[in-house]
Amino acid sequence: MEVTSLDLSILEEEFSQFEDGHVQKVYQRKQEITVEIYVGGEGKKRLIVGPDRAFISKYKRDNPQKPPGFAMELRKHLGKVDSVKQKGFDRILVLESGDVKLIAEMFGRGNFILTKEDKIIGALREEKWADREIRVGLEYEFPEPVKDPRNVDNYFDLMSEGEIVRRLASDLSLGGTYAEEICSRIGLEKEREISSLSDTEREKVSDEVDELLNGERNPKLYSDDLPVRASPFPLETYSGYDVEDFEEYAESVDEFHYRREKKKKEKKLREKYEEEMEGLKRQKEQQERKIEGLKKSSKQKRKNAERIYENYNELQKVKETIERGIEQVGWDETEKKLNESDEDQASKINTLNQQNDFFSYKLNNENLKIYLFQDLEATASQYYDDAKASESKIENAKIALEKTQEKIDDLEKEEITLEDEVMEDKTQKRSKKWFEKYRWFYSSEDHLVIIGRDSQTNEMIVKKHMEDSDLYMHVDFDGAPSVVVKDGQKASEQTLEEAAQAAVTFTKAWKAGIGAADVYYVDPEQVTKNPESGEYLSQGAFVIRGERDYMRNISTEAWIGPYKLDDIWVPVCGPEKAVKEHCEEAVELRPGRDKKSEVAKELNRKFKDYDLELDYIIRALPPGESEIKN
Repeated sequence: MEVTSLDLSILEEEFSQFEDGHVQKVYQRKQEITVEIYVGGEGKKRLIVGPDRAFISKYKRDNPQKPPGFAMELRKHLGKVDSVKQKGFDRILVLESGDVKLIAEMFGRGNFILTKEDKIIGALREEKWADREIRVGLEYEFPEPVKDPRNVDNYFDLMSEGEIVRRLASDLSLGGTYAEEICSRIGLEKEREISSLSDTEREKVSDEVDELLNGERNPKLYSDDLPVRASPFPLETYSGYDVEDFEEYAESVDEFHYRREKKKKEKKLREKYEEEMEGLKRQKEQQERKIEGLKKSSKQKRKNAERIYENYNELQKVKETIERGIEQVGWDETEKKLNESDEDQASKINTLNQQNDFFSYKLNNENLKIYLFQDLEATASQYYDDAKASESKIENAKIALEKTQEKIDDLEKEEITLEDEVMEDKTQKRSKKWFEKYRWFYSSEDHLVIIGRDSQTNEMIVKKHMEDSDLYMHVDFDGAPSVVVKDGQKASEQTLEEAAQAAVTFTKAWKAGIGAADVYYVDPEQVTKNPESGEYLSQGAFVIRGERDYMRNISTEAWIGPYKLDDIWVPVCGPEKAVKEHCEEAVELRPGRDKKSEVAKELNRKFKDYDLELDYIIRALPPGESEIKN
């Protein structure tokens, strides 16, 4: 999964938490670096950047004990973090520290460049192209910037003729995944030529691009055994996969890379484990075969000794005949005479071995080796000694086998897992309430109001959580979120007005600075996913049957304050009366020009006694830019 320009623009907001922090360590693993930054009041955080990735990680990596030279160079020059920002809409991340910049180019092969007063003082890799060069001592030049779709009124002005999916991916720098997602959302064939699009289709494309660039974030991780995609918002094209929700996009990206890296390490460990286990099992089989062979040998040798005594007279007679023949006529002549003899005993002699002074004699279809010029008792004794020697080897082999089995048992008990070296988290993890994945607040009369963040959560609110006793509310224009007032059938005008104010506030009306809009509410049974024949309903959209009750000219209104939930403080945003009723302190917001991250930081300082999570504040804020009133 390569980071896109859009991904980086979203991650940039989350990277703002590094500002005013101090770089403590820098680690390098091939072409990936980890910058450990200490942030006052929050502890150590990790920024991981590679040729195709950038994210905040809670997991430790296996770093080299001896840092490479480039990592040492970064440790030497990076100190207080002034900013971590994307360069335009390019896949370039710039960490500023005084007059020093660490520039991460996340395209092509990827590269890291360290500059001081814009002059290159270090680089992971020196490179040269026709129009620019990365070399120590030269002035650093950024590559030609890509088109930035955030700065145009008409997205089609940036796109050349050709297939819509290719032009979205390339000309708007959205990448293939998000380009295909746009086509999927509006049911548009991705191979369609731009020139063939109707005005309506162009408008739908523009609306979806705008939603991707400026809409609400609801980070997801899609998996199928392994993670396949992290996304800052729901993807219809990945709806067939298992999905997990995350508070921050960087967190979902962290899980994507960590789980895949962990799987690779587990695979290597598994392969090593299986190789070691197979080796031990082969060794065990060899030892078992050896023991079995020694047992057979010992048994046979004892049997041979006993057969000598059982057939002593016969063997003695044959032995003496052969010995006399050898002494009188020699080995060859004796062997010849035995072969020519018609006597029964002569036919039982299979072998006459001159080199080792023995003959082989068949008794009951088994051959028995008898040594010449040696007493039969001595031969029998030798067989007994050989049997004892084999039995002694059996004991040693059994001891070796037991040790091998112990190793196998120990290895089987060994768990093939990786230790999750997670950074210490000072906040106690808790199981969140079901409604915290949505926008939410309690009205001044204690009715829970839940509001969708995007098409997927709009769908979930209605299908999963809306009950007969509730009320469904919606602003009277397309693209607004679904709002459900729990037990709304019993709610007074005051609660309905507060819910309506929130319904307007958490729409594009806030971003556009539109002061008011009309809101309607209906009973749950009037809300359906069954459109009229020939109509199409996208995810998160519903058809309303029957009459609607309208509330006219409802104005936007947003206050935010700390609310006690499960013995911890969380930020809640809603109308003034609702927030002030449930929060000890409250601050008024209005549409403005400050990024969510900046507003969240300021609110965090104002509410410093409540230890609110910065990312929770960001998610609670109205869509788009805001500012704190007064």
